[in-house]
Amino acid sequence: MEKRRVTCKRDNGLPLSQKKDLDISSEVNRALFEAKVPHFVHIQGVTKNTRGCLSTITTPTATAKMLIRYTEIVIKAARKVDAGIVDIETNELWERVKMDAVNFDRYLGKKTGGGLEKLRQELQAENEGVVLPLAIDWIGGPKDVQKKKAEGKKASLVVFAVKGSKMAEKVLKGGLRAAGVKYDVEKFMNAGPDSFCGVCSRWGHVDAKCGSLKMPACMLCAGRHLTKDHKCNMVGCKANAGQNCAHNVDKCINCKGNHIAKANCCVKKQEAIKVAREERRTWKEREGERRNVITDQQEEPDCTEDGGPSTADAEKKVQNDEQIEKEPEVQVVATQ
Repeated sequence: MEKRRVTCKRDNGLPLSQKKDLDISSEVNRALFEAKVPHFVHIQGVTKNTRGCLSTITTPTATAKMLIRYTEIVIKAARKVDAGIVDIETNELWERVKMDAVNFDRYLGKKTGGGLEKLRQELQAENEGVVLPLAIDWIGGPKDVQKKKAEGKKASLVVFAVKGSKMAEKVLKGGLRAAGVKYDVEKFMNAGPDSFCGVCSRWGHVDAKCGSLKMPACMLCAGRHLTKDHKCNMVGCKANAGQNCAHNVDKCINCKGNHIAKANCCVKKQEAIKVAREERRTWKEREGERRNVITDQQEEPDCTEDGGPSTADAEKKVQNDEQIEKEPEVQVVATQ
């Protein structure tokens, strides 16, 4: 879906149109038809999130980049309904990252002169091309942060979204600067019901959050040792430490079954995955409304259900049409 999503940039000085979003879709598709744009390069409705941001998706056999070729036609038509629309752009994925050692005295609370919003502005101002579309949050929440400060700690971790996968990769490699201070940045991984702990071999948390550091459990035999320390006592066995072998008596610490803790047949693992899928489904719906993007990134099929051309075939057709002859729609774009 991401390859098909297009967002509308608006002039925030103009109020949102009170007309139905279907009116924009209607105007745009009729304009594309009149300009004799290939029939598969059209849009399927326009959605508006709670913040008033507009976006649309193309038909299954077209991509956002294919629609962008007819930007002037689309904008002219859309502005008949909403005069505030000034441009359209392909949707960029947002990557969540975390940053450590963020100072409490400078960024915790409004009395610091803006708190984390000040940090967000500094990061965007001092790092070329970096866009942080959402507010920055303390990892663990306000109560956890206040507790850390009460314990005498001076800083903690924050999490935020970086717009654009390529920019996120750059940030992860080179870090970020704020108020002249260099920060290391890491990818943020949310611990969920299907997260597996390498210490106690149980589901629902990761090593860093394990409450059983002094009572580890082996994933292979349920013994009271870390999995990496598991060893076979059979003389002549060539298995390295932490590796399973034919001599081991598999044992699950969670369901007590005769299998390793991560075995697919484990009922506890199946339960964890089921809960995680439901939570992620709910999260995607909530995040989709919040960010106005669809997080499902499955690959496009080779062909549509009705036997129409695939996205790749449609892309080639547009390119071939432009090379073989000057289509009317190209003339329209050039003259507007």
